[in-house]
Amino acid sequence: MLESVPPLVETAIYGYFLLVAAIGCYLHGRLWISARSRNRDELADETPGIES
Repeated sequence: MLESVPPLVETAIYGYFLLVAAIGCYLHGRLWISARSRNRDELADETPGIES
């Protein structure tokens, strides 16, 4: 059986997980927004009636 870790270590581990998740969400959001704006620009170039 595993021994329990001190509360400070447990807090640090969960804090690290939250930090990694936040960075992942931030990067995913930036990629998603840039892909949407790039697709919108390409669509506007192909369709004369649509303006961005």
